[in-house]
Amino acid sequence: MSNWRNLFAQRIYERGRDYYYRDKVKNLIIDEDDNFSAIVKGNRAYKVTGRYHNGKFSQLHCDCPYAQDNHRCKHMAAVLEAIDDDSANIEPQKSLGEVFQSAFPPNRLPVDPQSFLSKEVFPLRLIEHVFTNLDDVQIISEILIKAADAYFTIPRAKWNYSVAGRFKQYYFSVLVAFNREMIVDVQVDFINTREGQQIAEMVALYYLLKYLDQHNIEENTNEAARQMLANFLDRDPDSQTIITANIGEYYDGGQYLYFRAGVPDHMYKFPNLTTLTNGIARGERLHLGKFFDQQIIPENLDKDSKQWLDLIIKLSSTADLTRDGYYEASVKNELPLASVIMDEVDQILKTGNTLYNRWKVPIKREERALKAAVSIKANGADDDPSRYLDVSVDLPADLIRGQAAYYHLDDHTWTAFTGIAPDKLDPVFPVTSDLVFGVDTMSEFYRYVLPKIQSMFSVEMPQDRDLSKFLPPLPTVVFLLDYHDEQIYCDLATEIDGKTQKIKKIDDLPQFLMQRVEQVLAKYFTKFNQTGTRAVLLVDEATNLLATGVNELQEIGITKATPAFNGLYKQPFTKVSVGISVDSGLLKLDFGDDQLTAKEIKQILRDFRPHKQYYQLGKKTLKMDEPSLTELVETLRKMGISSRDFTAEELKLPVYRALYLDDLLSHQEALNYRTTSELHQLVTDVKTPQKDFKVPANLHATLRPYQYDGVQWLITLMKYHFGGLLADEMGLGKTLQIITALLIEQGNGQNLIVAPAAVIYNWQDEIKKFAPDLKVIVLDGSKAERRKQFAQSTGRDIIITSYDAAKRDIDFYEGHLFNIEVIDEAQYIKNPQTAAAKTVKAINAKQRFALTGTPIENRLSELWSIFDYLMPGLLGSYQQFRKQYEGPIIKNQDEQAQDDLKRLVQPFMLRRVKQDVLNDLPMKNEQVFLTPMVGKQESLYQARAQRLIRQIQKQNDEEFQQNKLAVLAEITRLRELCCSPQLLDRGYSGPSGKIKATMNLIKDEMADNHKILLFSQFTSALAILKEKLANAGIKYFVIEGKTKKADRLQFVDEFNSYDQPAVFLISLKAGGTGLNLTSADVVIHFDPWWNIAAENQATDRAHRIGQKNNVTIYKMIAQNTIEEKIIEMQQKKAALANSILSGNELANAVINKETLLNILK
Repeated sequence: MSNWRNLFAQRIYERGRDYYYRDKVKNLIIDEDDNFSAIVKGNRAYKVTGRYHNGKFSQLHCDCPYAQDNHRCKHMAAVLEAIDDDSANIEPQKSLGEVFQSAFPPNRLPVDPQSFLSKEVFPLRLIEHVFTNLDDVQIISEILIKAADAYFTIPRAKWNYSVAGRFKQYYFSVLVAFNREMIVDVQVDFINTREGQQIAEMVALYYLLKYLDQHNIEENTNEAARQMLANFLDRDPDSQTIITANIGEYYDGGQYLYFRAGVPDHMYKFPNLTTLTNGIARGERLHLGKFFDQQIIPENLDKDSKQWLDLIIKLSSTADLTRDGYYEASVKNELPLASVIMDEVDQILKTGNTLYNRWKVPIKREERALKAAVSIKANGADDDPSRYLDVSVDLPADLIRGQAAYYHLDDHTWTAFTGIAPDKLDPVFPVTSDLVFGVDTMSEFYRYVLPKIQSMFSVEMPQDRDLSKFLPPLPTVVFLLDYHDEQIYCDLATEIDGKTQKIKKIDDLPQFLMQRVEQVLAKYFTKFNQTGTRAVLLVDEATNLLATGVNELQEIGITKATPAFNGLYKQPFTKVSVGISVDSGLLKLDFGDDQLTAKEIKQILRDFRPHKQYYQLGKKTLKMDEPSLTELVETLRKMGISSRDFTAEELKLPVYRALYLDDLLSHQEALNYRTTSELHQLVTDVKTPQKDFKVPANLHATLRPYQYDGVQWLITLMKYHFGGLLADEMGLGKTLQIITALLIEQGNGQNLIVAPAAVIYNWQDEIKKFAPDLKVIVLDGSKAERRKQFAQSTGRDIIITSYDAAKRDIDFYEGHLFNIEVIDEAQYIKNPQTAAAKTVKAINAKQRFALTGTPIENRLSELWSIFDYLMPGLLGSYQQFRKQYEGPIIKNQDEQAQDDLKRLVQPFMLRRVKQDVLNDLPMKNEQVFLTPMVGKQESLYQARAQRLIRQIQKQNDEEFQQNKLAVLAEITRLRELCCSPQLLDRGYSGPSGKIKATMNLIKDEMADNHKILLFSQFTSALAILKEKLANAGIKYFVIEGKTKKADRLQFVDEFNSYDQPAVFLISLKAGGTGLNLTSADVVIHFDPWWNIAAENQATDRAHRIGQKNNVTIYKMIAQNTIEEKIIEMQQKKAALANSILSGNELANAVINKETLLNILK
């Protein structure tokens, strides 16, 4: 980087940089001597010049007023920023004014080329490329109108010049708006690359000067006036516009159709039909010659001319598209007479319209019946190997084939033939009217083709020959079918006079027969030998061959099959059954019956492939589409079981898999299975828990009905040593439910609770409040203090620790077996690679439970990590989970995979939402509060956003992934700008729209006697608000990450007991969970977070059990910024969790390059 920024005051440099990022630097030129110039568009356009050599700048000058006093201005800074940013890509450039000065002397034009084009600057390389290849330019249309007559006006423009055409590979359409002094604007369509746009712009400017050289642009009659004259003035009939169709002849005798237009005495050939139709559609004047320079108005044409114009438009509209996606001007001025054009012209001539020959004499149309006589002659002796059949058809000479009929055309007559359509004659005589069949093909022709010809035409057969002796015998093809080694083989043979003989190559068959054989074999077989005489097919793929293929072979010839092949039609069905029981704490599956043993089933599983039809098992061939066998394989696949899981004759699994297995088997129709009464009782208890437990008398709380159900579910899982995820929505009392269950379990061993550091004392207080008989110890303080506390935990029912402490104290727990391990806010382990996740999974416990209101925040892998803690193996390894569930659900929206996953986890996950279980909970009203940015805040935001967009657009996918952290960091800065520029620059003294709106909202709500919770992710934003609240004399409380755990509880108690309106400022991460703040009934989210679950958790500090008032939630959103897009993303991420928890469709919440660009735009 250059150190030139030190040349400017910080304020001036920042303004210049802002100009550059807002794309105000134009026409930057650096010549061969390193001198540069550029135009900077501020309130006016200012020119900046200087020299850039060896990375240093000198001789700076700007013609703005500020720079006239020898100050270094923002325009200079903008240009230097542009040079510094693009220094590696700068190449010599030149003004078109200098290039055109000699080509178009100013005394011949209404403008001075040098001054007129002085600001149109292009790379020398492209200038030389364009002006050495001007012969390659094809102009399709051009028009110049006064700017006042245009559909839209461009400031300062007096004329608009439009030109469309092609230059080498570029199709272009360019609009140039200009006045006498300068080019005002240039707009290029159809081209996306910068280089292509520059080339099109130069071509357009060149042709503009040519146009100005040839036309008087001061003529004041506008197009509207010309059209009025054409419509309403009485004209001489001899000046009426007409269009005629004419026949031309190529040098080789071929004929073509072309069109002429004009007035009766002066007719001109159209140079290009596509240009004509486009010009008519746009209402442009058509210049064909000295006596025709006017619009063609379809409504003013006579009937005959209108018919020909309609045909021209129809043909033009069917022009082919080029590979670049633009219309190819393929409909030129000459249309070869053939195919559909003949039919279209004939339909017009039938109405009485006129077609002219090359001497401009009318051609007469007539109709005649087409007669075709076919004759067959036999040539040579009956035993002559060179004998042949000669087949000919007698047709009129020089027929032209249309699609509907045949035609003939000469200088005087257009003949349309009726009777025989081309689609009937073409298959018989596709190339010539004379056909010759030799010994190899004459029998095929006589047997298969001739009967069809006789049904269409009159056929003259030879009277002097006995064709039965003349024609050689036609062999019958034989298909030899066999089956062995799990493959089906088909060998080719022929049979003549009852003798069968294999052929050496497929070409030995008669041609017509060979083609039919090849088609049918290719339809049913997959492999062939080099001679084409053997076809091979895997037996697993034989269903179609056995069902319909053999019959189709028999339509061509005869089939001969071995007993092994015929045996495929009568393979026995194979039914299987499964026995399920519980043995020594494991789920045992017994397979096998009289037909299949477990060992054989294991072999089948090992070699099973989808759509496998047959399986060779020793001497037995099994038909694999038996429903019970298919259902068994599919059930085991969904269970993640392979042949490797079998031991001896049985399969043993963890008991917790019994529920999913029972669910899968209950949906099968053909597979028989048997269960024991013990297993049946287990499944029934977990799926429909009995409400039979007694609430402990020493529980100091009254359970709501849904909480009673939750405790019943917990203790049922405890009974069978299963883990469970209590996923009730925030504020429904998950803590009370688990405390009740632990109270019931008291005496069965020591329990461990792991929670975020901010709430470990909340847990202690809640246990003392609801279950004071439970003995609790909290591990907190230094590691030495925690070690001492752990040593004192003997005899305590519950140990409480934090995630951070647990991962540092893992050595405490080695060799220690807990009865139950509970993790609170289980989303803390959503990433299985974190130390927190690895720690809680490493602690030994008989069973585990997890609490969270947001089991899925962003990705399905979060759910896998929680269940990997609860019951390792239930969802398989992560690789298996991703392949079987996450990939299909996220990428393919696979509803079956989504349903399978839900059924698998449902018995071990309990989730209720407030609206379903709390009828007495007050309403929650959410409002999005849009706040406009004010003052410099908006320009700072837009400049930074546009710069980031350009950076991302320049990166390919690999570069984006490498720089993703830097991009996300820049997005965080944009979000801080939405709050206040002061978050990035403490010296900023300007206003913030959001700060102002938030303070007004706080004052209004406090005036109505409301207490307020205000959450923000940015502690710097909370610092600004603290200062504002203090200056306004408003009582406030604060919890941030640095607030001590003991202090947090004190602040919460003080806020809840404070009987006047007040504001509680809370860092979202520090206080978004574990706090009970029901004395507040207004929640303000000062800035949105990507994850709506985090916001909902924060909201539920107030909207929970104990709240007496309706709760109002305000989301402060900066208008027209990234924050509005974050709100949209929040809803998509919410759908991700709901899809598994409530069965809705999944949404992919992964942020990629395209997503970020959409957020920023």
